[in-house]
Amino acid sequence: MFNFNSVSHAFLLNRYRALPLLLTSVVSLVAAPVNALQQSELEVYPPNWWAGMQHPEVELMIYGEGVADDTVSIDKGKATISRVNALDSENYLFVTLDISAARAQDLTLTLTDNDGSYRRLHYSLDKRKEGSASRKGFGPKDAIYLIAPDRFANGNTANDNVDGYQDKVDRQLKGGRHGGDIQGIVDNLDYIKSMGFTQIWTMPLLENAMDKYSYHGYSTTDYYNIDPRFGSNDAFIEFSEQAKSEGVGVIMDMVLNHIGSNHKWMEDTPSKDWINNEGKFVGTTHKRESLHDPHAIESDIKGFSDGWFVPTMPDLNQRNPHLANYLVQNAIWWVETADLSGIRVDTYSYPDKAFLSEWTNRLMDEYPNFNIVGEEWSVNPAITAYWQAGSQRHDDYDSALPSVMDFPLQAAVVKALNSDESWNSGFITVYETLATDFLYGDPNNLVVFPDNHDMSRIYTQLGHDKAKWNMAMTLLLTTRG
Repeated sequence: MFNFNSVSHAFLLNRYRALPLLLTSVVSLVAAPVNALQQSELEVYPPNWWAGMQHPEVELMIYGEGVADDTVSIDKGKATISRVNALDSENYLFVTLDISAARAQDLTLTLTDNDGSYRRLHYSLDKRKEGSASRKGFGPKDAIYLIAPDRFANGNTANDNVDGYQDKVDRQLKGGRHGGDIQGIVDNLDYIKSMGFTQIWTMPLLENAMDKYSYHGYSTTDYYNIDPRFGSNDAFIEFSEQAKSEGVGVIMDMVLNHIGSNHKWMEDTPSKDWINNEGKFVGTTHKRESLHDPHAIESDIKGFSDGWFVPTMPDLNQRNPHLANYLVQNAIWWVETADLSGIRVDTYSYPDKAFLSEWTNRLMDEYPNFNIVGEEWSVNPAITAYWQAGSQRHDDYDSALPSVMDFPLQAAVVKALNSDESWNSGFITVYETLATDFLYGDPNNLVVFPDNHDMSRIYTQLGHDKAKWNMAMTLLLTTRG
């Protein structure tokens, strides 16, 4: 499939520079008679779930003052509590429910503390949409339109500036917010469709409450809520529904590797090992080759996977099973909630390798016909191919990732067109890259693209030469993938 970057007027993105504030997800209520804690508030993640899922359990992260010491029971509904885990923080409790035999229903959980006071948590197991499990993801027949939402179109000026968010709209500031939002995309669906695009990939829309440079979205501060300056969860769902009604799918951009330093977890971390390097900044080496190097030492691998991008992007430790499960369930929740046709995973190779296998396998178990594309920014096909399912590997790593971004071909096209034609330069570069397709499990499912939000437009990369641009676009629009 072909990916086209809509941000022709955007500035070169430095997505790893700043961050947001904190957030909340869906809150569960309470309050009751005699021993009930008055006006107590509990947050639960995921905020709801579904009956009939492939995986028989759902783990609830419950957040509330002193909740770690509470005992939990189910007072209404048919489900079973499999496990209850308290970690280092007194304000988190992880409750695993066995829902293998559960139907769609409303559950009531009661959390009781040591003195007999209690809080009630109302939790919904919903009915899945018809055909949800068999949904078909994007594929080789699709043309993908990449949008930087803040830079695309402002459809609702009322949400340009929102109380509690420091980064305000300033269209004169190169790295500031410019006001684009979900409504702006909805308003232009006909325009996007008229150009022949069948999928829309937006840069992250989740809350990024950083003090500056929040427009890019890659510093998540709430995994369950759309940033209010873009709209709301309902607005995102309506956008996906309307796009689908017009034959256009929606691909969600997800970040599994890191969060923004204004995330609530940085104020109250569930466990001491939740953030890599004990919650202190140690920069990543970016040496992705260490994951494949047969001579690599453990410190090389750890330096790549456990290091942070920048001080404002705390690196998540997905080896913690509760964090890993949180990220898996979050992805599934968004697929179900917003009826997604695909996921694009940012900085795919940086999280823990074993976790990536678990994450992709869990997603593909739930949605066998779905598609997920990972970003592995390497121009070496041996490095990018490693992550695609079915590829030849030097080890027995189990990757279920259907697709990767074809950075090697993008680089080869630019290099070929900017070089003199001879026996070892020019289009031989493209040929040599395509000749390595035997490394990929499915080269026809690669996402090919001329440029993206992290680089200059290909027209600029080709020296503003229209003839070269025509050749590049012709090749990319007609090649495999």
